[in-house]
Amino acid sequence: DVSCTNFVLARLSSQEEAEACDAYLKSQGLIIRLVASYNLPNCLRITVGDEASCRRVVHAIRQFKDGDADGTSV
Repeated sequence: DVSCTNFVLARLSSQEEAEACDAYLKSQGLIIRLVASYNLPNCLRITVGDEASCRRVVHAIRQFKDGDADGTSV
């Protein structure tokens, strides 16, 4: 069976981290979706867009995960 979607599901370490990442991405103008209501409390649904949009999302998630969400090194 073949399945096609226009999104990826990102699994974070906890619901708290997923919520914090969601808040950070929103502060950067990126709208993603928490999917706790689908019994996936530590996951984010990220719609796949054009290459530039995908790179922007990846960069913002890296900043969040590296603890550099405020733009300063830790």
